[in-house]
Amino acid sequence: MILSIVGTSDSGKTTLITRIVPILREKGLRVAVVKRHAHGDFEIDREGKDSWKIYRSGADVVVASPVKLALIRRVDEEKGNNLDWICERYLDEYDLILTEGFSKAGKDRIVVVKTPEEVEHFKQGKILAVVCDEEIEGYKWFRRDDTESVADFILSIMT
Repeated sequence: MILSIVGTSDSGKTTLITRIVPILREKGLRVAVVKRHAHGDFEIDREGKDSWKIYRSGADVVVASPVKLALIRRVDEEKGNNLDWICERYLDEYDLILTEGFSKAGKDRIVVVKTPEEVEHFKQGKILAVVCDEEIEGYKWFRRDDTESVADFILSIMT
C-alpha cells in the first residue's frame, strides 16, 4: 500500500512520519518512506568521500555495509517524478510505503496542515484523514499529537 503524507511547508509531515513509523513497525509492518525533494539535485554523501568521487566520475553507486544500503542513481525527470515507478522498482518488499510529499501523484493521503483552509490545496487524491490542531468538518480528523490514533487508523485501512 502507498499512502501519501502531504501538507504545507513546516506543517509537521516529517514529525508525524517519524512518530508513526516506530508504532507501525512495532505492529509488524515493513515500512519504507519516499521523501520528495522538489529542488532538483541533492547530495546524500559528503564531498570528497569515495562514493561521492565515484558518482562524480559518471557511475551510479551502491554504498553497502552490514546494516545499510544506499543507491545513488541518475534518473531522468520523468522517472524521478513517477512514484509508481520508484515503488515498483525499489520498494516491492514493503507492506506500507509512506510518501512525504508527492502531492501531485494522486495517491490516497493524510493531509497535515496548520489551518483548515489549507486542506483545499491537497485534493489531487482521496483525502483519508486530516491532521491539524483545529477540527475540520467533513474529514476524519486527528490532532497532531495523537500519533497512536493515526497509526491505528493506517492499520485499519490496510485490512
